[in-house]
Amino acid sequence: MTTFSPTYKSYVYDIEYEPKDYIGALDWFNIARCARERMTEYCQDIHRWRGERRTFYSSLQAMNIDTKQLLD
Repeated sequence: MTTFSPTYKSYVYDIEYEPKDYIGALDWFNIARCARERMTEYCQDIHRWRGERRTFYSSLQAMNIDTKQLLD
């Protein structure tokens, strides 16, 4: 029988990662999602909100959402 210790154990793993040289549609979607969350967070600061709105709409434009087909 295995018992679990209440202490926290940390393990470090080496992970190989090669950065991409492009931003795909899902990356743009994530940028837009994060910008949308920040728009809500900074709604009291109009200058910051406008910057986040600009990021949001720029991300949508970069995704070329008009060329994507939705699967129903």
